[in-house]
Amino acid sequence: MKQSTQQHHTHREKGQSLVEVALFLPIFIIILAGLIEVSQLVITQNRVSQAARVSSRFGANGGQDEGMMIVALNSVTQTLLMDEGNWDMWVVRGTVNDDGDDFSDWEFNHVYGISNTLDFTQVNEAEIQTEILTDLQSNMNPSDYASLVGGMQVVGLYTLHDIESILGLDAMPWLQGFYTIRGFSFMRQTGETVVQTNGCTAFPIAVHEDIRSVNPPGSGGNPYPPASEFTGPANPPAYTDFIYHTPDVPLSEAHEGDVYLIYNGFGTGNFGWLLWNTGQQGDANTLNDSMSWPGDSNDYTNAGNCNNNCVTPLYPHDVRGYVNPDDTSDISLQIGDWIPANTGVSNSSAIRTTLNGHIGLDRQLRVIVWGESRQQGSNGAYRVSGFAVFRLHGYSLQHSWILAEFIRWDTSCGQPLE
Repeated sequence: MKQSTQQHHTHREKGQSLVEVALFLPIFIIILAGLIEVSQLVITQNRVSQAARVSSRFGANGGQDEGMMIVALNSVTQTLLMDEGNWDMWVVRGTVNDDGDDFSDWEFNHVYGISNTLDFTQVNEAEIQTEILTDLQSNMNPSDYASLVGGMQVVGLYTLHDIESILGLDAMPWLQGFYTIRGFSFMRQTGETVVQTNGCTAFPIAVHEDIRSVNPPGSGGNPYPPASEFTGPANPPAYTDFIYHTPDVPLSEAHEGDVYLIYNGFGTGNFGWLLWNTGQQGDANTLNDSMSWPGDSNDYTNAGNCNNNCVTPLYPHDVRGYVNPDDTSDISLQIGDWIPANTGVSNSSAIRTTLNGHIGLDRQLRVIVWGESRQQGSNGAYRVSGFAVFRLHGYSLQHSWILAEFIRWDTSCGQPLE
């Protein structure tokens, strides 16, 4: 009898434990998802705020509206969705009146987005003006407004970004406001025009300025390649997958979504793999290192002993970053510079893995646009005529081409002296 009672208690305790687990597990999952949800909101808020800050800094130094928009987008290119339907951006420019208590001039220009963010209709310019003035006047006596704030010029970026909820909470009307992230930053304007921008970082691909977008399969010139020609990805995209693509469009007239099939070479319409400096080996290993995220065009850490024959007098060791072959004291990558070609590319597994990784993650890559080339082979080089952002969709190492989608031009860096 005693053994039977003990077995009865044991079964009851096991049953109770299972019930407790069944009750606790969903609660635990909800708590865990909630923590992830909050973390996503905090991280996204930091990224959007950072985009507003770097854009404002660019504007404060004389950058124009388009450049401010590009700088903001470049700061979040690899971390947030870039669809125009998820963003609205305004450039703010104002001059405080002589009394320091209002604006004598005010501009609020919508520079990006399609007015689709949830809080778009809630944006209030008067409130933004008040926010700026309140910040400028903080810790001041009203009698000091005229002398300390009067006549000040400010520039900034106000942005809204919609994100999706992990738990689907953004479908609930009373919670939607939590999923529009606001970023706002302004600074005192110190420059009238941008005289010189910093050099660009980039990935080691140069595309000719006269490339034309790919034509349908089986058509005349530059047709879309068959799946059998792709080295990667494993499941190549079809021509019909690119719904925003327009065939036979020159790069100078490109819009986001136009796709380009570009063959390797030094002639009109070609692309080239790049070598950031002549102190590095022009081979597959160097290309793989430079193509690996986040790139090494501005990496000047110690890459080895140069034995008193360093590629640049600025560093006593080998470097991986860009060095101008015509002026080895110049390590700022800008329009007009020459870049050596890397012609030692092979069909290596490392390169395939790296390129497939960029494709799988839909990464947007800043690349070189070139207008002139000189010599060929291992002595060849390309001259920078601009910078553009592309998304890689496929490649063939055997047939020497890449398939890339145009995203936008990039004038936020590397521009020439005006």
